[in-house]
Amino acid sequence: MTYVPSFDISLLMQAAHSLNLIFPVYNEGQVIELLLRRLETVFSADACAAHGVGALRFIFIDDGSKDHTATAINQWIVAGFPATLLRFSRNFGHQAALSAGLDHADADWVAVLDADLQDPPELVWEMIARLREGYDVAYALRRDRQDGLLKRLGCWSFYRLAAFLADIDLPLDSGDFCVMTRRVVAAMRSLPEHLRFPRVLRAWVGFRQIGVEYDRPDRAAGSTKYSWVRLYCLATDGIASASIRPLRLAQILAAVCFLLSAAIVLGILLFRVRLLAVEPVMLLFIVLIATVAGLGMLMLCLYILGAYVGRMYLEVKARPIYIIMEAIHGPARIGPEGKPQ
Repeated sequence: MTYVPSFDISLLMQAAHSLNLIFPVYNEGQVIELLLRRLETVFSADACAAHGVGALRFIFIDDGSKDHTATAINQWIVAGFPATLLRFSRNFGHQAALSAGLDHADADWVAVLDADLQDPPELVWEMIARLREGYDVAYALRRDRQDGLLKRLGCWSFYRLAAFLADIDLPLDSGDFCVMTRRVVAAMRSLPEHLRFPRVLRAWVGFRQIGVEYDRPDRAAGSTKYSWVRLYCLATDGIASASIRPLRLAQILAAVCFLLSAAIVLGILLFRVRLLAVEPVMLLFIVLIATVAGLGMLMLCLYILGAYVGRMYLEVKARPIYIIMEAIHGPARIGPEGKPQ
């Protein structure tokens, strides 16, 4: 018997959907007005209707800002901007802010963007087009970026190192900028860990995913909040959350160190007379090099082990990822179908 569907799938894919857009913000006072005006233009009522979006809401997570970022967003909400503002009690970090946004998203489609306009909001419509084709995740792939040479080299190296060490397929040159379906967000929220790295979790849960290429522009205003120290912490957190392969690497290095040490000791025992007679300094030099190399490998192994032990300690404490001090909810933008958000 041939199954005959009782509905037209093409019509279902064109039906009005709800859309949430998540923006972590931290001291973005110089760019927040530009962002809000850009969002007002890109996601106007006409644009939403043209792309089949029947309900719209922006979710801003203020990660303990000390400037007027939260005040500016609040003023727009009071004026009728369709947004929710979640204010943390302190700075918990970008990944915690992203997690809070995902925890409070309830739309059919959920987009994640940076607030500095380096993630062009216009690209969300192209990503949604990919979701309408049947994909569950459309993530942005950076063809080019306007950062300095050193930062570009560091980011290029990190993505490839993380992909090499990961137990899953991590897309290269892809950050947090993406649009996901409701079931992907639900799957990510169901994961129990407290030290969350959303872009890794997004890859881990699977589903049908596709990349959308774009050229990453420079910040519209202000300066980056990621120092080199914070970038380093972000990179190590990402690698540690993606895989335990660094621990296996430490095991291999320990085995290599043991074998080299055994070979050197054996060589000294077998050729000690010749070494001492011909070149007595050479023996001391070999021992010194072997000692330094062995200590270097040992310290590297301890560093890798410490990275995982520290994160295990934080997970065991099971403290909340974030604490919301205040939540301000504005009116949702409802489409002509009256679909609630």
